[in-house]
Amino acid sequence: MKLFLDLKNRRFVKSAASNVALDRLVLKRRDTLPIEVVYVENGAVATPPVGTTAAVGLKAKFSDSNFLAYAAPGQTNLDLNTLPVEAAFSSNPATVSALLEIKWGAPGTAHRTATLAVELQNAVITGDEGTPAAIPDGKATQTEAEAGTDNAKWMTPLRTVQAISAFNSSAGIGFMPAPTP
Repeated sequence: MKLFLDLKNRRFVKSAASNVALDRLVLKRRDTLPIEVVYVENGAVATPPVGTTAAVGLKAKFSDSNFLAYAAPGQTNLDLNTLPVEAAFSSNPATVSALLEIKWGAPGTAHRTATLAVELQNAVITGDEGTPAAIPDGKATQTEAEAGTDNAKWMTPLRTVQAISAFNSSAGIGFMPAPTP
């Protein structure tokens, strides 16, 4: 995932050529995201000073003493499969709100971005679900159709003709032949 960082405004922007700020980021629980910080200045990609490193942190709120996820300087992945992320989803909400910030700098300098709102979505496929059981099709068999006593089953056109034919035969009406299945 590329995160474009406007060096002048210290905020996240949509692309290197755009000065439109991101208003939020949507991430997925249990993902591991490769992070690439792209520095932008005056609408173009900027080369940071030699030795510049960046750390990416994600917290549930400003006052938290621990990160939900953290990619330290030199790391390239933000791991969203952590115990704090799992704890945030303990009551199984659809989403958890979080805050993202990047701290960057060359040796002897340190800068921080404006905080970016993050919607952390819950995982639908968690890996421990069972295969869904087959749903019975609910169609009437030929015997059930001809008996005409089950009101819970549905009838295909073939079963309908067979039921009518069976009724006609039992009533002595012979002008409707039963089709061959």
